[in-house]
Amino acid sequence: MSPSAPESSANDPTIPAAERSPVAPLGATDATLSAARRGDLIALVGTTTRVFDDCLLPNGALVEAPGHLPFYPSAARDAMRCRPGRDLALAIAAMDALGRDVRAPLLRWLGERAAGFGDDALLRRAYAVHGPVLDERHDLVGTGLLLRAISADPAAALAEPASAVTRSLASALAVRWDGHGFRDHDRPDPLAHAAELAAAEVGLRAAGAAQGVDEWSRVADAIARTRADAAKATLAGADRLDSTRHRDSLVEDALTLAWPLGAPAGDVVAFATLVERAERAVGLHDLEWQEDGADEPRRTLHRGTGLRPAELFWLALALAAAGRVGDAERYYTLGCELADNDGHFPETADSPDLEPAARPLLAAHLTFLLAADALGRIAEIPKTGHTATRRR
Repeated sequence: MSPSAPESSANDPTIPAAERSPVAPLGATDATLSAARRGDLIALVGTTTRVFDDCLLPNGALVEAPGHLPFYPSAARDAMRCRPGRDLALAIAAMDALGRDVRAPLLRWLGERAAGFGDDALLRRAYAVHGPVLDERHDLVGTGLLLRAISADPAAALAEPASAVTRSLASALAVRWDGHGFRDHDRPDPLAHAAELAAAEVGLRAAGAAQGVDEWSRVADAIARTRADAAKATLAGADRLDSTRHRDSLVEDALTLAWPLGAPAGDVVAFATLVERAERAVGLHDLEWQEDGADEPRRTLHRGTGLRPAELFWLALALAAAGRVGDAERYYTLGCELADNDGHFPETADSPDLEPAARPLLAAHLTFLLAADALGRIAEIPKTGHTATRRR
């Protein structure tokens, strides 16, 4: 199926449902779920909300996984740390999909606890739960994504502490833009640079619209022009990317460039190519699906293969935004099948003889919820306490 442009905003989970435009029928995507599949979906959504609540600590810190609870594998890595740029952005967007506004506790922790945030308003890659910095590197990608997520609901973005945090983050990005990159920030490899530009563009554009600050919108326009060139350079040099970088950071940047919490504006063909680049980065570009056309992939590609549910769901979001709904459905299905018997998504589906993976990984659950929403699944669920009516 050749990539095509999305015809509406219906698949963008950062846009409240009441504001989404209608979308033409999408075949299997709009098919009514069977009772069994609906039950599975309701269970996974319920588990996801519980995982979020488990990861939200009393002081407002949001950790990568609930390592403090008895079911967390004792030999798994330490996940009791905060990655606010990624996880707060995903949490706000995913909970918005259920009509639950979680901005206040998350952003209050950021403003009051995160070391250094009050000084330069730049996010770092990771923090301890009580605030000290664990990874000093600036997180420009996370800053842009968080701005986008906060600002997706303009009314919520104008409330405190969301408005104050938005103004701090957006001002920090805008004032550092020099027309080519960001001052006081080392230019990374082409892929990382393009991902930073994509996230900064969508974040500043959303923040400017929500807060009524024209200057941020003008900076976003300037970044968009540079971002388009950076994306082309990335694609032209796809085989010469920095091979010394950790595999996870390369994939994260590729996925962010393809879908920075929404499809970036610009050339449709270039966007489709970016999505294909992300598909290759995840390592599934040549995945063989069953000949009978079933949604489920070959069983040999399940547990023990190192597949990462969060990446599969993010890729499904990018594919849906590019109009490749059938492929998005397949990756979504594959990701769902990696849940364990408790409905927990692991960080990676590794072999049993390796150290156990972090499980449940919050980012995997949040991207599952976003992908389910983008594919029209959440609308199939009867409204309950966990799936309240969306804000109007």
